[in-house]
Amino acid sequence: MKMTNSRLGELIQNSSQARRFSGDWYEIRRPKNHRFGFPHVESINLEQEIETLTVPSKPVREEDLEWAGMEEEIKAAKYILAIGNDEESDDFVPYSQETLARATTFLTRQMIHAHSARVIGMGLPQIGPADHGSVDLYWEKEDRTLLINFPRDSNVANFYGSKSKSEISGRFDPSEARPELIFWLADK
Repeated sequence: MKMTNSRLGELIQNSSQARRFSGDWYEIRRPKNHRFGFPHVESINLEQEIETLTVPSKPVREEDLEWAGMEEEIKAAKYILAIGNDEESDDFVPYSQETLARATTFLTRQMIHAHSARVIGMGLPQIGPADHGSVDLYWEKEDRTLLINFPRDSNVANFYGSKSKSEISGRFDPSEARPELIFWLADK
């Protein structure tokens, strides 16, 4: 009788191991077009199959999301070039590729400097048309705003920003990065 119990115990243990996919080889029967209609038998290791199905995903970094958002905003801003004089006013100045390029190049340079300084959270501005053919970058974050205006025929940009207890404003050459604006925007 002991032989029967030990044999029964061995069968139960083997059965439970098979249900846990212990790495044993299993046969999978798949139909195969064969002239006699016999099924095709293939042996696979289930643990190896499961490992090949799961693909480890690379974590998404905040700076990658911020960079991708900036690229999308720059692409979307090209609509500015198509704005025409709908009102037929005499003071309308068309928007130029050069002005838009100065604004977007400055934004790209700012983002590069922010990420190289490990500053994440500068945020993304709206790129929009302004008066007399100028282009604006406008950030609106929780407690602060920053507006940078790029005039059409000038190599100087103007900025104004405000937050709960301070304001900043000034003029600068947009061909250079402005780290103080990066830190002002990202400061918590």
